[in-house]
Amino acid sequence: MSIRLLLAGRYGGGDAFFSPPEEPLPWLERVERWLQENVGDGLEGIRRLEGPQGAPMLLLRLHPAAGEVSVVAAGQARVVISAETSAVGPGYHLYLCDVLKQLGRALHITWADRDAEAGVGDPTGYFHTGHPGNVEQQMLTWLGTSAAQILELRGQGRSGFALSMRFGHAFEHPGALLTPMGPRDEAWLRAVAEDPRRGQDVFPWWAPGVNAASRRGRALSLLWTELTWRPPLLEEERRRFRTVAKLLEQAWREDPTLEYPWREWQEVLGYLGLGGTLAEEVSRRAALAPEGPRIGYRRGSVHVALPEGWEIRIPGSLAEEKLGDGSWVARDHRRSVRFVPLEDAEDIAPASPERRLLELEHRGERVSGRASLHMEPGECRLTALCHAGTRRALCVVSFDDPDEQDWALGTWRSLDRAIAA
Repeated sequence: MSIRLLLAGRYGGGDAFFSPPEEPLPWLERVERWLQENVGDGLEGIRRLEGPQGAPMLLLRLHPAAGEVSVVAAGQARVVISAETSAVGPGYHLYLCDVLKQLGRALHITWADRDAEAGVGDPTGYFHTGHPGNVEQQMLTWLGTSAAQILELRGQGRSGFALSMRFGHAFEHPGALLTPMGPRDEAWLRAVAEDPRRGQDVFPWWAPGVNAASRRGRALSLLWTELTWRPPLLEEERRRFRTVAKLLEQAWREDPTLEYPWREWQEVLGYLGLGGTLAEEVSRRAALAPEGPRIGYRRGSVHVALPEGWEIRIPGSLAEEKLGDGSWVARDHRRSVRFVPLEDAEDIAPASPERRLLELEHRGERVSGRASLHMEPGECRLTALCHAGTRRALCVVSFDDPDEQDWALGTWRSLDRAIAA
């Protein structure tokens, strides 16, 4: 069982009975402004949407290895905040609780008492008491239990395990277990099942406070799970590279005794085109670093969860975007994959005969489809209409080099849907 905060309260100082409470949406907008002004670089992302029963909701990310924190303005001056913290570690749990307590003071939230039977409150007790002593032990207990469960399942012949990896991407990478801080082997699992403290390094943020170790952990999480290992194509990619470079520099200047990913740091600086004294030092350290596999799950292939229950396998180096028309696109400088869920397959016109080189058909366990393949040097395109039960989708794979035809066909045929409806 992961460690989850579920906090309930009322805003307005608890006097909503005597005066009309502020409407949920304007109040949530004030929450959003406060977070943007007070969290700073720790705010990875924030978005507003409609929550349960139409209540306005904020979803915010405060760490690359963490799931989103939800803040729901539930009406009648009620607020509900939910977050899972075991993915990141005790330092993150303490940090998040402190941020939420500051938010409560600034926006006059009166928090409900902990109710263990109802699952309301902080299961470690820190949010309510200010005593952090139980946080580390609960994290370690969760980690030891998880390692033992994974070992048992591996003993049954199961594989493909991930711990604390965010939903949406499944990476193809060797290892008994994938984590935001890199893969772990079976020997690690056995050691941690016996003594969870031996797995402390799997938490990106162990010790309290924002410091060199927490910055290094944040950078390593980004390096492993989010960086596309090529020159940046989108501004969002460039921003991630800059973030990693800044975090590593800050951590190193604060504590140069920690172990740093010198070779990957050198790659990041190269992609950004940054030089100078620091880049020279990183290059020198990288040359001395031991050889071995490099950090980064996205150096290999990744299975991406798409809209309406579809999924596809693509190279991890492709930059992904969700467009306003509901489609999803992944691309680099010479290849692209576009996916569009369809309401009416008849709206898709077939390719013109003079441009159609080859017609293909594919039948998988859950998905079937027909495709046309147009091949010219510098302009190759596979256009496929795919079916999964009553569901339809369009998949378009474009590529410059005709030698990548097999890759395009494999990408189309990897399209799947867990439940054909």
